[in-house]
Amino acid sequence: MMLRFVVRYFRWLAHVPFAPQLFDAFLLTWTAVFHPQTLQAIEALEAAALRLPGVTPARHKYGGLGFRRAGQEFAHVHGNGLLDVKLTRGRAAEIVAAGRAAPHHVFGPSAWISFQIRTVEDCGPALALLGDEDAGCVK
Repeated sequence: MMLRFVVRYFRWLAHVPFAPQLFDAFLLTWTAVFHPQTLQAIEALEAAALRLPGVTPARHKYGGLGFRRAGQEFAHVHGNGLLDVKLTRGRAAEIVAAGRAAPHHVFGPSAWISFQIRTVEDCGPALALLGDEDAGCVK
């Protein structure tokens, strides 16, 4: 996966002004051209997440759309459909152990988890990770 390669070998680019945002824009463009079903799923997730109580949009510092609650970012989605969610360490470990998500793609085992969104069917499980077990996405 391109994001993992870049994070692994070009992590220093995160400190170059606007490089992360440009890379995420490239990911989003790549997704739109080669994986339109993933782009539809990202859009459906964004719309559904922003309907959750108290959730507001924000820019994630490394590109992508962030989700805030009470002024704090608790999740963000990258241009390739990778959703990162911050939980407690214990809850994150439970979800990873249950196979519902993976450890964060950069931090590894931590309070952050990663979930790959590929189709609109992934929207329900993604929203459950955001705290709405009963929600679904409709595009």
